[in-house]
Amino acid sequence: MGKKEIFLIIGLIVLSLGVGVFLGKMRNTSGKEDISTQSTASEGRGGEAAPYNTVNQPMMPQYDYTAQIQKVLRERPNDAKALAEVADLYFDQHKFPDAIEYYKKAIALDPQDIDSYNDLGLSYHYIGKPEEGLKYVDEALRRNPVYQRVWLTKGFILAITGRIPEARTAWEKAYSIDPNSDVGRSAASFLAQHQGIGK
Repeated sequence: MGKKEIFLIIGLIVLSLGVGVFLGKMRNTSGKEDISTQSTASEGRGGEAAPYNTVNQPMMPQYDYTAQIQKVLRERPNDAKALAEVADLYFDQHKFPDAIEYYKKAIALDPQDIDSYNDLGLSYHYIGKPEEGLKYVDEALRRNPVYQRVWLTKGFILAITGRIPEARTAWEKAYSIDPNSDVGRSAASFLAQHQGIGK
């Protein structure tokens, strides 16, 4: 393995940490009501996210949502939207196994919740099971093939696993859906960063 490949792998790992937050944080732009009432450093999926604890970046303190989660689950145990919001709270706290559990419950009750499929895929990626994550991302695209954010996520997971040509194809699709959106601009940025790689 040459220096170029080693630097590419290191770059992809660093990219993984930052981009995963961005992909997950877009969730509330879909119009979901947020069950969290207290603003935190990580805000919510629609706001600017505090980054994962990468080099030279301190973690921001996080609010403990345990009591709030228990209340929601007690009052609305069979509400798909509430379960997805609980999963979002776990995701924001980097408790990915818990997030997976509740995203699965949410999509069992609402199989058309594309955001939960997307974030379930990301959650699996973050526990080291990207292939399992891609299954949920692909299911989201089967249900809605023009959901731009899911194409961006697919490219992200594929790139982290070293499948750059496939990642570029996914990012190109994300870009083509709406080049002027935040997702479109992110796709363009990824394409520029990986220009000529894997071709």
